[in-house]
Amino acid sequence: MRASAYNLLLYSPLGGGHHPNFLRLVAGAFGRIGVQVHIATTEKVAKSQELSAFRADGRSIPIITLPACEGGGRVALLRRQVEQVQRLAQEPRWNRMVLPAGDGLLQTIGLATQCGVRIFRPGLPVEVLALRGSVAYPSSPIMRLKHQASLHFLERAPATIRHHLDPVFIDWTRVQPPPSTEWRLMPDPVEIPAPLDRQTARARLGIATDGVLVGCVGALDERKGIGILVDAFETARLPNNARLLLVGMCSPGAKACVARLSSQPRFAGRVHVCDEWVTDEKMMTALAAMDLVVAAYPGHVGSASIVLRTMAAERPMLGSPTPWIARHVSIYAAGWVANVDDREAFASDLVQAVANASSWRPSSRVRELLAFNSPENFMAHWTRATVAELGCSPPFTLREPPTWRSSDEPG
Repeated sequence: MRASAYNLLLYSPLGGGHHPNFLRLVAGAFGRIGVQVHIATTEKVAKSQELSAFRADGRSIPIITLPACEGGGRVALLRRQVEQVQRLAQEPRWNRMVLPAGDGLLQTIGLATQCGVRIFRPGLPVEVLALRGSVAYPSSPIMRLKHQASLHFLERAPATIRHHLDPVFIDWTRVQPPPSTEWRLMPDPVEIPAPLDRQTARARLGIATDGVLVGCVGALDERKGIGILVDAFETARLPNNARLLLVGMCSPGAKACVARLSSQPRFAGRVHVCDEWVTDEKMMTALAAMDLVVAAYPGHVGSASIVLRTMAAERPMLGSPTPWIARHVSIYAAGWVANVDDREAFASDLVQAVANASSWRPSSRVRELLAFNSPENFMAHWTRATVAELGCSPPFTLREPPTWRSSDEPG
């Protein structure tokens, strides 16, 4: 079959987090091999900053507008999404269906399949991505039962190819007793910017170029431990020229924490907040402006792209001890790990990390990790099966995950 006659459907109705950017990259990847790409998404996602910029580049991709699945709670939302997938998957024109945002949806499809409901047309190749593998992380006995049930239904979803973003989960699956389901590790796409010194980055952000700058970027909310960082900055015995930089959309709770800190006279002029959706370029500028990046994510499960972005910016990181973050910070000498559950100890660790930041140097091993997690490799992994099916030349060089010894793992 000619690539131009090959019809591929991307189903991605989610508009939060990384989903619009993943959708943009996946659509662009399949467009590069010449297949006809169709996107099924909501009007809100279609008008997102990521897809609007993508289409402004002259990429004309048909949009199948889905009704917004609002109201009724999480279960009702997933039921409606499964119904959308089922209806779309029956259309005979599709040669492949791709779900680049499968958490929750795949488990519901697996449950429906076990109940005898056919979701996908027979013979239709279906490629999916899951982001979080909670079953591979420490949890209470009750939560472990929940995670095991989630995995059971996740693996019952009749997908042809299963990708997962979390190497902690991938490693866990490899030591489980048979029968096992095959999963492929998917890169977490992060751009590597041109080197940028702190003074230039700070000038671009319109903040003072002197002093010590610590902070965080991305979605600024309780899940990202912004309250923990703000509390530590308030109580830690940091230098008087230490300042806090937060770049990204703030939750109401994060706004309240920042307002409380800023209202104190001794922190006047020392708290900088950019509370808005920011481009990757501005995010990387903010990281380059910092002396220390803090990811105080409590109980975080899955990939944390801020760690990869911090490595790309060649800045040190103070991260939480959750498995993915601790593994990457330790193996790649990317900074330090601190206990975010003990507020007093975390404040002390913040002081020590700030003191050590000026003498920290990036590891040469980071290049291999960033090459795997490049946008080009993300697109190469998504298009690999379709390229093989069509027998066409791959537009991207595919890189396999970097390897490490068990002795590299954090204790």
